[in-house]
Amino acid sequence: MNDSKEQKSLRVIITGGSSGIGKAVALEMAKSGHRFYLTGRNEERLQQICSKLNSLGCDAHYGVGDVGSETDVENHFQDVKKKLGGIDVLFANAGVGYFGNLEDLTIEQYDAQFNTNVRGVFLWINKVLPLLKKQNSGHVIVTSSNLGMKTGARCSLYAGTKHAVQAMVWCLRDELKGTGVKAATINPGSVDTPWFDEDVDRTKMLAVEDISKAVRFIIDQDETSNIDHILLLPGKQ
Repeated sequence: MNDSKEQKSLRVIITGGSSGIGKAVALEMAKSGHRFYLTGRNEERLQQICSKLNSLGCDAHYGVGDVGSETDVENHFQDVKKKLGGIDVLFANAGVGYFGNLEDLTIEQYDAQFNTNVRGVFLWINKVLPLLKKQNSGHVIVTSSNLGMKTGARCSLYAGTKHAVQAMVWCLRDELKGTGVKAATINPGSVDTPWFDEDVDRTKMLAVEDISKAVRFIIDQDETSNIDHILLLPGKQ
């Protein structure tokens, strides 16, 4: 990464941008004065983070909706083009997770995870790719998981969604060969976010800042590299 080159103001979409990893990535990227469009389901939190970004000198907007809804994604996509004038980075981060033995998981939990974690990623990538390919530049970054590369007890459906996302991005990387558009995944282990109940031991989890710095590293990489994925595991095992 070349710190001496002039920083370009990028137009960044972050799904699941109201809290946790999405919020942390927005605040990290705000250090370089980029422009943002955040999506999520909680309007109050989206308003708060956009106000914070604006106070830092960034141009920030938001859209409330469901990444698994084709109508919501289309409306947000059109709003992005109107508010930002285009797209340079898609950080597809929105996710849902339910854990337990396979026979104890419900069809509602199945639908919620695959609609958000897989369908939501597909809908957004499907929308932004033509623009990125036309300008021959840009980044698609997806929050996957260490469980996108392994399996384990009590995470069958969640791991299934992350394996699906991993395959989607790896296939996309092959499709993007010869273009200036790059695709990558972030693959963290457990991260200290509102996902987890208060009674969970957070002392051995990754911090959201660990993830945001890794995302920034991918976005800021030079043209001579094309990062495939970054696997992050907690430093305290």
